[in-house]
Amino acid sequence: MMTKTLTLATVSALALASSATIAGAVTATAAADINLRSGPGGQYQIDGVILTGDEVEVAGCNAEQSWCQVTSSSGEGWAYAPYLTFDQGGEMKPLSEASAQQITIIEDNGQDEATALGAGMGAVAGALLAGPVGAVAGSMMTGIAAHNSVSDETTVYIQENPVDPVFLTGEPVVGAAVPGEVTLYDVPENQEIAYLNVNGNDVVVERETRRIVYVIR
Repeated sequence: MMTKTLTLATVSALALASSATIAGAVTATAAADINLRSGPGGQYQIDGVILTGDEVEVAGCNAEQSWCQVTSSSGEGWAYAPYLTFDQGGEMKPLSEASAQQITIIEDNGQDEATALGAGMGAVAGALLAGPVGAVAGSMMTGIAAHNSVSDETTVYIQENPVDPVFLTGEPVVGAAVPGEVTLYDVPENQEIAYLNVNGNDVVVERETRRIVYVIR
């Protein structure tokens, strides 16, 4: 790994700068329950979970600002950046809007296939359709209500009937929508919901909207 420090507002312009000063870690807050992964991508193994509202120390992010290397109560690893918020004068903002912060840009020089869930299983199939923090937060209450209808029997059925994972850009969180081309699997006795495995997580989705209503961890 190589690191450079860039002001977030000028990441694009300074991406090739070689004389930037190394900055210390900054604090961010999780806006949703997100995975702590061994590498910067949904294909990497899950090492823990960062819960909504948990604070993490951000050591740096990749140049695309899609994944950040963090230290959390679950340990050290990588978290999906769009669901991290930064304090900007008392207002929590996503990484893309946190222009007053400084962050270390981490250049990934290769993938450790030994820690990858999807090694040899093909490329990313599509993108989760949730927007960043605001779009997911807006559907949280609906997702929580829908989760109340996911019975213990349904959860057990899903765990006892595993399906091959599909690898999508981003992370499976409540409120995110699954692309239309991705196959859903039936849940017995409840035609309103279905399930699949996204990036290593079994998830329950509402069939009509294809939105995730519950992530089984």
